[in-house]
Amino acid sequence: MTSHAQVAEPHERLAWVDAARALCVLAVVVMHTTISLLAVFEPDPLDMTWRHIVDAMTPFRMPALSLLSGMLLASRIRAGFSDGRSMASIALSAWLYVVWLAVFLIVALTIGTSIWLGQFGYGETRDSLESFVDQLVLPRTILWYVAALAVWSAILAAIRHVPPAAVLIVLAGLSIVSFSLPNDGAEQYPNMVRYFVFFAVGVYASGQIRERIARAPWTTALTGAAVFIVTTFVASFGPSERIDELLTVPRDIAGAIIVMVLAVALCMLPGVGRGLAWIGRRTLPIYVMHGILLDLLVMHSGWWSALFEDRVARAIAPVVIMLAITGVAVGLHALATLTPARTLFALPVAWKRRILKESR
Repeated sequence: MTSHAQVAEPHERLAWVDAARALCVLAVVVMHTTISLLAVFEPDPLDMTWRHIVDAMTPFRMPALSLLSGMLLASRIRAGFSDGRSMASIALSAWLYVVWLAVFLIVALTIGTSIWLGQFGYGETRDSLESFVDQLVLPRTILWYVAALAVWSAILAAIRHVPPAAVLIVLAGLSIVSFSLPNDGAEQYPNMVRYFVFFAVGVYASGQIRERIARAPWTTALTGAAVFIVTTFVASFGPSERIDELLTVPRDIAGAIIVMVLAVALCMLPGVGRGLAWIGRRTLPIYVMHGILLDLLVMHSGWWSALFEDRVARAIAPVVIMLAITGVAVGLHALATLTPARTLFALPVAWKRRILKESR
């Protein structure tokens, strides 16, 4: 996950791109918060309402985030490995995944775990260490997306001379097949396969998407909404459940476009767009830390759960907790950047310099 916008574009365009990224990551935190609350409170109709809300976000959340990441990394990926920026981006994502997987392991072994730290903390220390090694190849935590960025970027950079249409056709097919891949419920490689196509769309169509939204945002929104409605309708009332899987790619691309146009609209509101863009440039710490913070809340719920006993408070609990976690994550990140702990969020300077130097 990129921690800052990495392609030089006009300020107003970067504002909506970052605002859209913020919407996606905040939606991820709301989803995980909703699930976490089920481990703290007795089941309630409000929980089902929030589950329906987060389920309805599925065609928008990760497809849009993946597509936006592809847009931000497009120029360096299409330049291939000869561009030091490409190598640095891949190395950064790989570094972040390994480092934060180690942080997950340390937190689980020293403090404990409930939901989001994966298998760490269960069984003997040896079991946790073996799980850590296994997950260097096959992610089983919410950090899978960070690992995916490294893998996706490396693959597209390696096949940059292959016609984009051919790549997208293959990846669309793999995305459909991902629904049938063996999975024990914790393995995340099906997600890495499923969302790869959206990242590739962002890489190959970055310029067209930016230009289209800049020139005709409302027409683009209507087109995206029409595709989304039609594909959703056909999937819901089609003759086979497999139809839903076949239509996920066009439906979710349309969903990503809708998120982007929504971000454009929000950027027109005084203060709102600027605030979302500010968060969007800090999605990395929010994403990698929110699982740890949620687990801490679940394990130590006594001091805060009483705040949400009231029905109204309970109804807005996922949003309130999401905002609190966002604030804590951004604050910890700001403090870390002033200390050697900054390497938790950035490639070591010496390594980055060496990568850039060797690629010249």
